Amino acid sequence: MTHARTLPIRLAPHPGEALDSWWEAIAHRLGTNTGDVLSAMGLLPRSPSRPVSSGILGHLVTLLDQDQAARAAWSAGVTPAQMHAMTLAHYDRRVHVIDPGRRRVAARHVWGRARGSRYCPACLAENGGRWLLSWRLGWSFACLDHYLLLVDTCPLCSRTPRHFPTTTRHPLVPGQCHSPVQGDSSRAARCGQPLEEANAIELTARGPVIAAQQLIENAIASGQADFGVYQDKPQPSLALFGDLRALACILLRRVPERLVDFVPPEVLSAHQHPGPETPRAFDLAEETRPARLAPRPAATAALAVSAALHILGHDNAHAAGAALRHLIRDADGTMPLKVVHRWNHTSEVFDAVHIATLVPRLKHSDQLRYRTADRLPRRPGAAAAARTAQRARWIPTQLWPAWSVRLSPVSGSLSRTLRLALSCYLLLVGGARGDFTTATRILRSPAEDRLGPHMAQRLTKRGHFKAISLGLYALADYLDQEGSPIDYDRRRALDYRDLLPLDIWTRLCRDVEFEAGGVRRHLFARALLFERISGLPATAAPAAYAPTTTELRTMLRTFETDLSLALVSQLEEHAREFLAGQGIHDEPLTWQPPTDVIDGLDLPGCDLGDIDLGLLHRLIREESLTTAGAARRLGVSHDAVRFVLQEQPAPPKRSAMWVRGATIRRARAALPRDRFARLYLEEYRPLKWIAKHVDVNEEAIKVLVREYGMSREGKATRWRQIDLDWLRDQRAAGRTCRELAEETGFSLGMVSYLGRRHDLPGRRTRADLADNSRP
Repeated sequence: MTHARTLPIRLAPHPGEALDSWWEAIAHRLGTNTGDVLSAMGLLPRSPSRPVSSGILGHLVTLLDQDQAARAAWSAGVTPAQMHAMTLAHYDRRVHVIDPGRRRVAARHVWGRARGSRYCPACLAENGGRWLLSWRLGWSFACLDHYLLLVDTCPLCSRTPRHFPTTTRHPLVPGQCHSPVQGDSSRAARCGQPLEEANAIELTARGPVIAAQQLIENAIASGQADFGVYQDKPQPSLALFGDLRALACILLRRVPERLVDFVPPEVLSAHQHPGPETPRAFDLAEETRPARLAPRPAATAALAVSAALHILGHDNAHAAGAALRHLIRDADGTMPLKVVHRWNHTSEVFDAVHIATLVPRLKHSDQLRYRTADRLPRRPGAAAAARTAQRARWIPTQLWPAWSVRLSPVSGSLSRTLRLALSCYLLLVGGARGDFTTATRILRSPAEDRLGPHMAQRLTKRGHFKAISLGLYALADYLDQEGSPIDYDRRRALDYRDLLPLDIWTRLCRDVEFEAGGVRRHLFARALLFERISGLPATAAPAAYAPTTTELRTMLRTFETDLSLALVSQLEEHAREFLAGQGIHDEPLTWQPPTDVIDGLDLPGCDLGDIDLGLLHRLIREESLTTAGAARRLGVSHDAVRFVLQEQPAPPKRSAMWVRGATIRRARAALPRDRFARLYLEEYRPLKWIAKHVDVNEEAIKVLVREYGMSREGKATRWRQIDLDWLRDQRAAGRTCRELAEETGFSLGMVSYLGRRHDLPGRRTRADLADNSRP
């Protein structure tokens, strides 16, 4: 145990002074050696026989424990806080990292300079040789008071000052070189060169080196970086220094000759031709990996930091990446960086600059994964794989209509392919490893593998890919945070072969008074309903009703213009019943994320809410335009018109078709199924008679025959069922065939035929006609 006693003469530390400089100044003032001073302060055991090991002194300069700080403060008449402020622990976690167990600076962590120090000769001359603590930092290379480049070595012995903190049984003079004299076996022999006489390179007060050093000092004082690329996301100062070290490694390894504009010629010459210096054993790795450790020459540090701060001083990561790309790109356009490269102790801002540097070399799938269109690109996190798997359940195979319309250009792209590509792009955003082919497999998309790169190139060429990417980022973030009420992965796996059978389609059309049409209308209705339920394209529907040809797809678009609001409502109700039959009770039929999350983005598409619905309905019904023609008139995309008509169909036009529908409705009301069966099948009434009986035309009765599915095949003909005795009596009473035909519902020809065949009374023969003609 060491014991402290008060010093006979007390000397206050200078602002920013290092601990070893302070105890050397006290020893010089007392006319004794540093060993006695340290023993009196209780920092070292009393041992008059030999000097103390430099390793112990190095621990004291690095870190004091609470007891040591308290004893020394009591002995020297200062506060414990002042004692701690004179050690390298003052900069712990702000500039470098200290291992408290070993009481050492991590030399390989963010330029943590454990030994040696630079110095400013002018400062030593002014303050009587007092040594500043900041000179020990690897980030100190210029004096802001005298605008001098710090000196690295002693001008006489060419050694780094204070490589080892020293104690001796002989007094040491402050401001002189304390390095041992080479070749002298005496432990007391020191170089003794006054360091204030060293020559230092003068710097311009407004030059880049002084500006860089001032920026470093401000970051150290505030503990954070909030300039340039850090404006949007301030970082701790330790992260800033990690970023600076990584950039220095990149720049000094590849392109030192391109950095001539960042420092004055004198500093550049000092970097290119450093003076003689005894190398340090732990710096040997610096020969193969420049700037991995703090550079020994102050000129090299000034060059690297000034260039790195020039890059980080840009307003955003993309501008900084472009500046770095300009510096490190080879003559053939290649770059030494790869996206897989990682540096230790860097911030996410540096990762953004790194990724932005490589954007021109990244595939479009990687641009989506790294979110390169963002102001701050970033790497996928550790949870990217799980997040991608979850998001896949929330994404339809072809993107939601409202979103695809907003993200797709108004012209020049095909919805049949672009909607598929957009869903795959959405899955890739911020995801784990994977490409477009992987996304198509996960979403069960029928898109070809080449579609993703081809569509991305087209969009990039037209200047839309960046804006579309930003919209997809916002959508991906919304899904990751809010999720979706629909599990599209489950819906993709349903069996849709029994969707909307023919009898149900016929009944739905009859209930809403919609013309069911032939087989193709039924197939189109099934395909349209399949798209709405599954999120898959209609071409992926079961083969029985998938519109696989261009002609069928065109006809499907025409069918969409014929929809009515009542029919759409009925189809949706059937779709809910279908989902319930498949065991899905907890999901809405359809859902889309709100598009307000992309408000403010300059997207190439349009908003469905901006379409004039009344005008669109007039174009479809009154002018009989196709969806493509209406889209051209409105200045929107073809898909926008289609999607609006699917949700809000145009009201039916009161034309001949509407009148025909009214006649059919009147016939259906007058002839329910049971009554029609009695007249048509049991009584075998002709269609014309039935039509006249209910005051409709014969065509309406034919529609009912098809709707009710009735047929007279296999039944006896009606004339075989007639009561011939009654017919004979009626004829004998003088009733004409026309009257009997109107009463019985038979045709006039049928009544005449029965009279001739059975020789009924009242039939006039040719002889009778001849007799009546005689006068």
